[in-house]
Amino acid sequence: MSDELAWKLLVVEDSETQAIKLVGLLEEAGIGAAHAASAKDALDALRDNQFDLVLVDYHLPDMQGDDLCRQIRLSPGTADVLLLMLTGDSQAEVERLGLDSGADDYMPKSADDDALLARINALLRTRNRSSAAAFRPGTGQGRRQLVFVVDDSMTFLEFLRQELIADGYEVETFGSGDLAIERLTHGACDCFLVDLVMPGIDGMEMCRRLDRFRNTGAAWFPLLMITGHDTKEDMMRALEAGADDFVSKSSDISILKARIRSLLRRKLQRDEHERISGHFRAQELEIVRERTEREAAERRAALADQLEVANQELKNTQAQLIQAAKMASLGELVAGIAHEINNPVAYVKGHADTVARLLDQIMADADVHMPPPAMARIEKARNRTGDIADGLERVRQLVLKLRTFSRLDEGEFKKCDMRENIEAVIAILHHRLQDGITLSTDFCDDNSISCYPAPLNQVVMNLVSNAMDAVDGHGDVAIETRREAGNFKILVADNGPGIDKAIADRIYEPFFTTKPVGVGVGLGLSISYRIIQSHRGSIEVCNRPEGGALFTVSIPLDLEDRPHERTPL
Repeated sequence: MSDELAWKLLVVEDSETQAIKLVGLLEEAGIGAAHAASAKDALDALRDNQFDLVLVDYHLPDMQGDDLCRQIRLSPGTADVLLLMLTGDSQAEVERLGLDSGADDYMPKSADDDALLARINALLRTRNRSSAAAFRPGTGQGRRQLVFVVDDSMTFLEFLRQELIADGYEVETFGSGDLAIERLTHGACDCFLVDLVMPGIDGMEMCRRLDRFRNTGAAWFPLLMITGHDTKEDMMRALEAGADDFVSKSSDISILKARIRSLLRRKLQRDEHERISGHFRAQELEIVRERTEREAAERRAALADQLEVANQELKNTQAQLIQAAKMASLGELVAGIAHEINNPVAYVKGHADTVARLLDQIMADADVHMPPPAMARIEKARNRTGDIADGLERVRQLVLKLRTFSRLDEGEFKKCDMRENIEAVIAILHHRLQDGITLSTDFCDDNSISCYPAPLNQVVMNLVSNAMDAVDGHGDVAIETRREAGNFKILVADNGPGIDKAIADRIYEPFFTTKPVGVGVGLGLSISYRIIQSHRGSIEVCNRPEGGALFTVSIPLDLEDRPHERTPL
């Protein structure tokens, strides 16, 4: 790392082994580093020394990391120091708490050294930049903060716009990078969100252009890259291109909003620091910092209840979206309805058997001299009772398949027969098998698998239904099962137009759909992706040489022996 300043960092970590590793990593990168083993030692070190950035472990022996962040933010002498929280926890709630406590960024301890250094470099880069033209009287005060969002998915743009407006932000959305850059020349924003994959100017080029723009004397604003598929390589490229943060669209929306709040808090601190340093002396600076801290404390107290309500509303909305997608696939067929169908079926079947038995007795006791027309009518009635029995048996089999598919009483992890489940799905979708659609199956010898049956049924339903949509009333759909390389595989193929390479990387994104507005909301494959992840499996798609798409679902066969790796839905 080559910067104009000699950076100095403080590592707050109670594990001596972890602390030695971090300090060594930083020093190899040319960054001076000190170590504090507890929150008390960290506060003492911050009182006696100047640090540019503090790496805070979430779990400390004398205080939680988020409490330490709050104390650092509330102290006038350390309010503007950069904070990066590190933790071994994988819970999204820990990340949100850390960001809302005042941390500027959050990283898991399991992250690669390169990724950690890239995040540190991005934070220090914002501290190093300075522009006298960035001062605007009253910036961030007495107005709603303005957020620009660039994404080519109109569905996602509207969803995110509503979420941010509900949090009190002013939001402007753009379907392309050219429109956003043109708008920026007519007025600054407080935060800029850029999608990684877009037509025309992609996210990386957008970051480079926006970074050059804000370094030419314009007001500084933070850049946040959002993406449907986050990888370490994409994150490294984005941060090098000028992005200040990098977040996955598929993560909890509360994490994305916490990241935005952290970036906006950093902008407010930066603007306030530049305003004060240019217009006030040391004594006036102390007064302004005290006032800012008091106002920030009052705002946090006032927003606490609102944030709690907003988070609860978000959870309810997410639950409703997932439930609505499941109910659309189930077709409002539940095990309770199947049970109610069984009662009249049993009633009618009992009477049909009685009628058949009585007709047999009549035919046996009938006078041999009974007129042939009368005997023919009795024989015809006897045949009709047989047809009734066959029809009732078909109804009974359909009810069994409905119960198998819905499996509302099987939310637990258990062993099931996937052939039976797939045949149940086919029965549910039988009404869509028009004259022009052919559906074939090829099952392996052993179709038993340990899984969450109901969610896995939902995956099969989504894939088969999408395959039928792809052939558009005329074509072939094939379902196959295999056991190979320690996995149970479900293959669903069609001979439709296949998957366009331009959208192949986006089909699992929430709200992304190629169907007309009102036909699909873009949640089927996204929900299926999460279900397969909960089974520690994979879902892949490719175009077949002979035409059409092939989806392959792989579930580990030894998942029953790894309960700690399963994630119940």
